[in-house]
Parts: sequence; structure tokens; C-alpha cells
Amino acid sequence: MLRVSTGVKGLDEMLGGGFPKRRVILLCGGPGAGKTIFCLQFLAAATERGEPGVYVTLEEPMSFILENVDAFGWDLKEKERSNRLKLLNFYTVPYMAGSELRNRQSRGPTLSFIREVVGAVEAIDAEYVVVDPLTSIAIHEQREPARRYKISELFTELRKIGCTSIATSEISSSDGEFHMEEFLADGVVRLDKTVQNFNFVKTVRVEKMRGVKFDEQPRRYVIDERGFTVFHTERVRV
Repeated sequence: MLRVSTGVKGLDEMLGGGFPKRRVILLCGGPGAGKTIFCLQFLAAATERGEPGVYVTLEEPMSFILENVDAFGWDLKEKERSNRLKLLNFYTVPYMAGSELRNRQSRGPTLSFIREVVGAVEAIDAEYVVVDPLTSIAIHEQREPARRYKISELFTELRKIGCTSIATSEISSSDGEFHMEEFLADGVVRLDKTVQNFNFVKTVRVEKMRGVKFDEQPRRYVIDERGFTVFHTERVRV
């Protein structure tokens, strides 16, 4: 099976070479786990290899995101100007019967989220897509079948256009609830924070990756001035 690099030192080793190409990966984690940094590092590394990508924010304004990652030196705006990266700046407005997706630039409703993403992919011939966070697409949908349909439709379209994709999720590993996106995704990577000797330790664990062998053990990771790094040979007590 063809692989693509995650752009994260140590994680490629856990996955035996990287993410399976053209698959949909769910990246789970709570607040402050580093989901957005992970995704933008993934895209920045891809663009440096000459492989364009699309990043979609559905909650935090793009200006805030770019400010937060400016210290890593990825220069995402320059990558967008050179058509190596497309940044889509959306947000959701809840209603009684569901929600409406809007573009922060135009303040108007989008015709179709999937069409917007596909259009951005086609505009720069992108190979990668990040949706951050997936939760916003269906969280305001009252009907469980409708939520499942929305997520399944998106994942199916991403596979159809041939992109390797990451969708982030704020679900917790300990909330005890059923989360359909974990079953619909081709792979699940979870970011957790635990306390050891009165210190927070961040760990990454690959829960699922269809079609490939992978390291199932939790491994410590850090986020510093270089970005996201996984210590793939280090044993972690959890």
C-alpha cells in the first residue's frame, strides 16, 4: 500500500512509513492536545515536497490560527500565494433544525460544504485535505441518522477525489459514548494527556489504521519550536 509522510518525526516510524495514501484519518484529542498544529505541520511538510493541500477551519478564525503557528516558520500565507496551499475560513451558525455553514470572508452562506472543498482541491490540484474540526459539521444536527449521513458523505467524497485527508475531532477516549466517525474513518490517531509524577505527559496512540501494520503502544510527544515530535522508541506507562 502506498504511504504518505505525516510530516511528524517519529510518527511515520509508528505507522511503518506514514499514512495510507488516499484514506481518511480521524485525529482525536481534547483542548490543547495540538490537533491543529499537527494538521498544519502535515500540510506544511507536504507543500515543501511540492504536494499541495487544502486546510478548512470550521470554528477558530483563520487569522488566529495563522498567528498561533507563526512561530514555527511555516509561512502558510506565502504557500497560499504560490498555490501550494488553499485556506478555507468557515464557521457554522446553529438553528433549531440544524445549522448553516458560512464563509468568514463573504459572511454569506456556502452553497455546499463538499462542493466548496472539492472546488478548492481542483483549483490547486491538491493531494491533501484537512477539516478542522469535523465536529462542527454535524454537532447541531438533532437526528442521529442525519449526522451519520453528513459525515459518511464527506468521507466518501474525500476518498472519491483521491485526497489523503485528516479530520480532527474533540471526542474524548473516556467519555463512554458511541462516536460514529471513529468507525467511518480509515484510521484513528488519538492524542491524550496523562499525569505522571505530578507532570502532564502527552501521548499519541494509533487506534486503527486499515490495511497496514502499526505500533499500537502509546508514545510520548512534545510540541516545541520545531513543531510536533513523537518519541517512537520510548516506552510510556499509562
